[in-house]
Amino acid sequence: MSRSSDKVLLGAHKANLEHFSDGFPSVDSVSDSEEPVDLTEDSATLKLLLGGMHKQKLPTLSGLGSKQLLALAEAGEKYFVYGVMAVCSERIRAESRMVKDEATAATYFAYAAKFGYLEVADAVAPFMIPFDVDTMYGRLKGYDVAFLAWMRYREQYFAISDILTRNYTVPELFNVLGFVPCSSWALYLNGIRKKLPMSVKGYLQLIGANFDRLEWIFDDLQDLLKECTCERCSSAACRWKEKWKQASLNIKPFSSFV
Repeated sequence: MSRSSDKVLLGAHKANLEHFSDGFPSVDSVSDSEEPVDLTEDSATLKLLLGGMHKQKLPTLSGLGSKQLLALAEAGEKYFVYGVMAVCSERIRAESRMVKDEATAATYFAYAAKFGYLEVADAVAPFMIPFDVDTMYGRLKGYDVAFLAWMRYREQYFAISDILTRNYTVPELFNVLGFVPCSSWALYLNGIRKKLPMSVKGYLQLIGANFDRLEWIFDDLQDLLKECTCERCSSAACRWKEKWKQASLNIKPFSSFV
């Protein structure tokens, strides 16, 4: 007999616990007792977990929210219930490709980093870019390899923010020594700078999950170059955009740093 964290008593066959998992004591190593064993998981999680330790189809996970799914997945990993581990990891892998918010991404990332599901970690890692070091250290405490890998992965985005904030010389973007661009360039440059963030964290939030908003900023201000009289400003704007786009294409996945 076991007792959940919310004080619900749950029964389970010892033979099933031994046969379907490697995280519970063997039948021969425990004696019958009326005293329940306290477990840290809640009753909803344990019912699903125990349901996966019978000769039957595994319980459906389609109705579970991300919080309950993660709780079951972690319980499966903790007690080595391999069937539950498999169905949970597959469900999380599928959902990780559709994540749109940082909170869900953070829970999936911590799970994936802890238990070695690198495909999941790669899918949600871009959402982790705006998180500060202390927050990520807390989420990955005890998993130093994953934490260091995240820091190295994140450095790639700092490099892109440098491309956006750097004061380029005229020759670097116009490819002409001694050239003085027309007034349209200053207008365009100031327009871009006004729309870009004023802080490092702001840049990480802008370019973390994807680069769509950054691309929109550059494209939206392209009209400022319509009055260009030197016929070079549009090419210079394209070179600036190409620098950060190329850097974004060269970003290595999180798993390459593990």
